[in-house]
This record gives sequence, C-alpha cells and structure tokens, in this order.
Amino acid sequence: MDKYQRFDEIKKNLADFLPNTDDMPNYDSVLEFTLDKVISDISIYTNIPILELPEALEPTILGLAVQTIDTHQWLVPKDQQVGNVQSLSEGDTSVSFRSPSDIYSALQATNTITDNYVLLLNNFRRLPAE
Repeated sequence: MDKYQRFDEIKKNLADFLPNTDDMPNYDSVLEFTLDKVISDISIYTNIPILELPEALEPTILGLAVQTIDTHQWLVPKDQQVGNVQSLSEGDTSVSFRSPSDIYSALQATNTITDNYVLLLNNFRRLPAE
C-alpha cells in the first residue's frame, strides 16, 4: 500500500491529541494502524489515490483517526475498557469478555467514515476511474 506523503506529520499531530499517558507498549502501532485505515478509507470513498490526497483533507484525517481511537477505546488500558464485556451476571458475579479474535474481526470491519464527515468528504469525491 502506498504511504501518504505527510503520514509522519499527521502521526505526530495525532500523538499530540492522544498522548501516551499510560506508557502503552503498542501505542505507535495503534496510531499507525488507525492512520493507515483512515487514509485508505478516505482514498476509497473519494476515489482519490492515496498519493494524490490533498493537504486540505489532513484535518479530516486527524479528526477521523481521533474519533476512531476514542470510540473503540484502542488506547484505553484493558482494565478500564467497557466495550469488551460480552455478558454480565449478578448472582455469584460472572463477567465474560469477547475473545481477541472477535475484537480483531470488529476492528477490521470498522468503518472509520462516519456521517459527520460524509458531507465534507463529498466535496472532494471524484467519479471512479474506468
């Protein structure tokens, strides 16, 4: 996959918005995965090749990346996450969590482009190349 030319600058900005306060060992991987996914999704939605995405989309890339990481709690320590609980029982207290494979499948299927950004991205959208 092609790498967006200003990937490192956007990653730095993303790190400023979401600092690594808990010293997570996979912090950089989460930022890079999210940026790759957001940039790819924007490229596919707008029909603009990654290497041709305009700089004017960078605030949108950053906003979608922050929103995706926050919504899916990718930088929240496991003991503080609430989204991975599959079921709760009260009598004798039982908590079961989703399996890592279920979580990974959900991450792969994540649509990073939300309704809040569709109208904005429509301004950049092109007809698909034949």
